[in-house]
Amino acid sequence: MKLIIITIFSITLLSSIVSSQKACNGYPELCGKLYSGIAYPTTHNAYAYGKSVAANQNYDIPTQLKDGIRGFMLDANFPANNTNEVHLCHSSCDLLDQGPAATTLKQIGTWLDDNPNEVITILWENAGKVPAAMFNSIYTQSGFVKYAHFQEVGKDWPTLSDMIGSGKRVVNFVDTGADPSVQWLMPEYSYVFETPFENENANAFTCTVDRPKNQERPMYVLNHFLYGTLAISTSIDVPQPDKANTTNSASLADHAKKCQQTFDKIPNFIAVDFYDQGSDNQNVLSIAADLNGVQYVPKQLGDGKSVPKGGKGTSTVTSVAKPNSDLRNANILTGLAGVGTIAMFVL
Repeated sequence: MKLIIITIFSITLLSSIVSSQKACNGYPELCGKLYSGIAYPTTHNAYAYGKSVAANQNYDIPTQLKDGIRGFMLDANFPANNTNEVHLCHSSCDLLDQGPAATTLKQIGTWLDDNPNEVITILWENAGKVPAAMFNSIYTQSGFVKYAHFQEVGKDWPTLSDMIGSGKRVVNFVDTGADPSVQWLMPEYSYVFETPFENENANAFTCTVDRPKNQERPMYVLNHFLYGTLAISTSIDVPQPDKANTTNSASLADHAKKCQQTFDKIPNFIAVDFYDQGSDNQNVLSIAADLNGVQYVPKQLGDGKSVPKGGKGTSTVTSVAKPNSDLRNANILTGLAGVGTIAMFVL
């Protein structure tokens, strides 16, 4: 009897392991697909979360990973009077400084250690003109460089299964400052183009090649987020959390489908603000799954304590968890003190 029980237990355990190994980024159907043929839910200014008018997300990167985000737009910059440590900041670290980049990379690395069947992408905006060698140092010190994948321009990308098997499960792009001496930090616009990012009108999202100008690439970023204008002593572009429910649902699905028709391929990096928001059973996660031809399984998003309304992956609630507007305005006024004239926070 003991032998039978042990055998049954062993078979069950083996079956569980095999099933887990067959899922790539959560779906068995994605294992055999090329990296370049998949849509990845992506967070714009992924690190910028919290109760600040400059925040683009409601939750931190570990929570985003848990929820299914697989593309992360990060900004590398230097704090004032310190060029020895790279921080995650918008165009000025006086406005929003999420701390050392190495800290966030360690968090992502820990998650990758615990989730061996996942492939992610980091798209760096090099606002501080950080040298490639310094990126390499940060990645090495944080133990993150072991995951970095290098892809030769013009060559077919591997499948997710191949990348998982090789252990090279993080693709790293940088908009400026790439250097052949750090091969894995790849020049974004040699591989990827982007649709316009300066969007203020919810009815004016377009499917044109914005960066690099009029030059298509094998993959592309679908920028789908809105800015508003905050007028204090100067005009400042700020995210629009109160519009995220509509921006991240039917509007996003329509934009993605139009660009798929325009470019004859699905968008690869679907970049949004406030990824946890949506409505009418749609959000960036469900829309990406639809583009990938897989079935999204709804789940609660966020920290499990407060669930923002809307989105196929969220529960129905009567109140909305969002930053207090008074706190947000206070933070921006504090952040602007002594900064001078500022045109934009983002991108």
